[in-house]
Amino acid sequence: MSPSQNVARRLYVLDFGLFQVHDNGRVIGIPGYFIEAGDEARILVDAGFPPWYRDDPDAASREDGLGEFGRILKLDAENFPEAQLARIGVRPKDVTHLVVTHGDIDHVGFVHEFTHATIVVGEAERNAGPPRYFGGKSRMRWPKDATYRLIVEDTEIAPGVTVLPTPGHSVGHVSLRVRLPSTGTMILAADAINRAEELETGLNSGGSDQELALESTRRLLEMTRAEQAFLVYGHDPEQWNTLDKAPRFYC
Repeated sequence: MSPSQNVARRLYVLDFGLFQVHDNGRVIGIPGYFIEAGDEARILVDAGFPPWYRDDPDAASREDGLGEFGRILKLDAENFPEAQLARIGVRPKDVTHLVVTHGDIDHVGFVHEFTHATIVVGEAERNAGPPRYFGGKSRMRWPKDATYRLIVEDTEIAPGVTVLPTPGHSVGHVSLRVRLPSTGTMILAADAINRAEELETGLNSGGSDQELALESTRRLLEMTRAEQAFLVYGHDPEQWNTLDKAPRFYC
């Protein structure tokens, strides 16, 4: 890809811990991403588990309902956003945009720490109320003291970085297309496609609307083929082990 094209500079994969699913025992990574784009855009994608998970992740999981699906397998101090960003010399205050792919607990945990940034989220997700898995005893709500950019259509938020509505897993789920000068296009599917197995079953794990989820999957696959892109799944155990993690990067 020619450097003269509209591209981002670097993409880092962040490690927000490990989770083990009850029904089949698979161990999944919890990813976040950091993207350098243009002269000023510093984009964090998703915000990991909430801070109270540090002290007692099992109790926190029971409280918010996540414990019905599995258990936290690894969540150390190094697996929270500030520590992951520090691996690449970035401070939380340097972040200009926080893209929230959807409101599940492993994606929104530190959203309140980034209210200085523009929070980019699907309009339907933002309007649906508290993030999922937070129930009546929730300590979590969408921050009121923040600037939001609500996504209803494909939207380029910085050079080479486009946010894509991909509903189905949740009502306002979004994915990202990131164009890089050497790697080419990367599609960050997030939970629109959790793992490669979903391409065979046609079922989205945890999806709120399977028909919409299938449409979103088809859309991402068409985009992947058209741009010969690197498709990054949301929680694929095998792919997770092969991804370059920060401080390494894709460019």
